[in-house]
Amino acid sequence: MLLFTVAKPGFSQQPMKRESRGSHSVKTTFGGIAKGEIDIINHVEDSLAFTDPYISYWYRVVSFHLAVKCNGVVLKYMENKSGNKLTAEMKEAIRELHNGCSLTFDGIKTVDRDQDMRNIKNVYDFGMLKLTLK
Repeated sequence: MLLFTVAKPGFSQQPMKRESRGSHSVKTTFGGIAKGEIDIINHVEDSLAFTDPYISYWYRVVSFHLAVKCNGVVLKYMENKSGNKLTAEMKEAIRELHNGCSLTFDGIKTVDRDQDMRNIKNVYDFGMLKLTLK
């Protein structure tokens, strides 16, 4: 039986230093997009993830909120309490949007893979991601 310890970083939007492993820049993505514009029709089946494979391995998104906005007005504010994908209600709201409207993912909660497997539910808030529809 081989035992080893892997140091897991805390959350930061800035690069994180780890012993002999280099640094990690942690950003949330939706459909692989971390900022800017998105052609949402091609991404409705995608999920929230991270830009860094190490973080994607150790942490998983367990819930998030989505605000759909047009002309600066929030049309709907919805929550997925059980995963990292859009709910049916979210997909329906997105289909009614037009170019220039935006999607803001916030309240992005993650759990540590190692702790989750031991049924320990330490939840980490991972900030916000804003994308504009093109």
